[in-house]
This record gives sequence, C-alpha cells and structure tokens, in this order.
Amino acid sequence: MTGQVEIRELMDCRVAGSDSGPMANAAVIEAHSLTKNYGAAPALRSLDLRVGRGEIFGFLGPNGAGKTTFIKILLDFIRITAGEVQILGSAPADLDRRRIGYLPERIAIHPFLSGREFLHYHARLLAIPRSERASRVARVLERVHMSMDADRRVGTYSKGMTQRIGIAQALLGDPEILLLDEPISGLDPIGIQQMREIILQERERGATVLVNSHQLLEVEKTCDRVAILNRGLVVAQGSRDEIAARRGLSLTVDAMTDAIRGAILAADAAASVEGCTATLQITDEERERKFPASIVEAGGRILNYSQSRESLEEVFYRLVKGAGA
Repeated sequence: MTGQVEIRELMDCRVAGSDSGPMANAAVIEAHSLTKNYGAAPALRSLDLRVGRGEIFGFLGPNGAGKTTFIKILLDFIRITAGEVQILGSAPADLDRRRIGYLPERIAIHPFLSGREFLHYHARLLAIPRSERASRVARVLERVHMSMDADRRVGTYSKGMTQRIGIAQALLGDPEILLLDEPISGLDPIGIQQMREIILQERERGATVLVNSHQLLEVEKTCDRVAILNRGLVVAQGSRDEIAARRGLSLTVDAMTDAIRGAILAADAAASVEGCTATLQITDEERERKFPASIVEAGGRILNYSQSRESLEEVFYRLVKGAGA
C-alpha cells in the first residue's frame, strides 16, 4: 500500500460524533497483548504499550520489527489478530480520524499538483471552513519552510521538499495526535533541526507525538519515552535512564590494595583494574550509590570518580543484537 493510498484512506472517512475523550492525564494510545499475524508470520507479538497525553514517544526497531504495522493498526488500515488497542479512548475503527495527523514513511503526491494545491485538497477533506483554508495552509507552509516553493509542481521537488509538504499535511488540522513514520527521511541537517523544533512545538501545544524512527540520536534528543521493538516484541520501554541498565563507573585511588580491589570486584566481578584506576559497571542504582563508601571503608582515598550511562544507541544495540536480530 502506497503512502498516497494510505492518506486517501485516512482522510476519506465519516465524521464521527462528539467525543469527550480521555482525561488529560490518561493514556491516548494503549495496547494490551496486541498480536498481528500475516498468515503464519507474526508481525506483533503480545505487545503492551502506553502513550500518555502530551508526550513525545519514540518507537524504535530494525527494519521489519513491526513499527509501521502498529501505526497502520492505529489508523484502522489493518485489523489485529488478537488483543486490544485504543487511540483517544476509542477503537481505531470508531475514531474521527481528523483528530490524527499522519505522515507515512513514503509519501506519494500527484506530481502535477503544487504543494499548495495538495494542502488545499487536504484542508477540504478535513472540513476546514473555506474562509480559513488559505490562512491555515499558509501557516503550515511557513512552519515547514516551504512558502517560497509552495506553488511549484510537486514533480519538481526534491525528496526533502516532498517530505516537508507531507509534514505540513500532517499538521494542517491541528491534530491531537501526530503519527510520524520516519519523519526526517530525506531531510538535510537544517531540515532535521527544523523537524525537531516542530515536534517540540507540538508537545507545547498539547499534542501527543508518536515517532517511528531509525535515527537514534534524534529520538534521544526529542522523545520523553521510547519503546524498542524487535521481531514484533517490545524488549524495553521507558525513559532512556529507565532502560539504560548499564551504569559505567571509573575511579582512581591513591593506592590500590587487596582490600580495595576486593571491594571493586564485589561490586562488579568483571571490573577492569589497572594500577590505581578501575572501570566497572553496576546495574543496580542503590548499589551504585553505596559503592564510593565501600571504597572508603576498605581504606581507599578516591582521587577521581566519574559516572556514565549508556547512550540510546548502545541500549538499542545491546537489546536488539542480544535478541538475535
């Protein structure tokens, strides 16, 4: 299914009745034991996920992990095999989809349209009043820095320019939820920075943003929480600090004695000790907090002490490779 077909299916829908929606502190996306199989091949396996209102949530995983499948389920493009899923308090099939802004991984736009014509078309689908369409379109074009090229045919656009118009389309209706599938694909470094700013601005507006991405650094910079998906399974979920189990430590003492070496190895049997310097990892936060005191109790005088945590890239590599991706 192409991005063009997905967008048409998304927008060509009935107008649902009023919905009071969840409370401000409730989840806006929830999945419980969500399973999706394509024949005998599992795409999602007993997925449990919760995304809170006003949060930027990163969905990470290698190709084929099931990230796009999950977004298609939220949009009711495909049906689940088992389990439950809700978005804005409703089943996907019952939701007024105008409450959602969607950017597919590969957006396709008729090349004979200009960027502005494409956005006006979607403004009509969103039932934006005629009197507001021009100003609303102009506003999103300015946000994605495409005002100067808005009247060119899309067929003359670069990949990055087409991506910007796709982002503008997702923003057009001031949605409650933004579903962004690889949003920085094709963007240059300036465009990536601008996309980051837009995502943060949407959170300030009160929107919830779900980002599918391979760009771990960008996710680390923008997302409040992440879920790492591998072969249809969530292998970790939470803030980076919550999923970064490995806490690296380095310390230097004035003299390395057997008692001090014993205290170090008691904290991490795989610690590296060279001269008066040791490097180690402690997975338990409470043990890490007490560790300096154990060195002092062993008679050591700490000259240098530093801490580090895994980057999101290191966490991702450890969990995905460890699961045999």
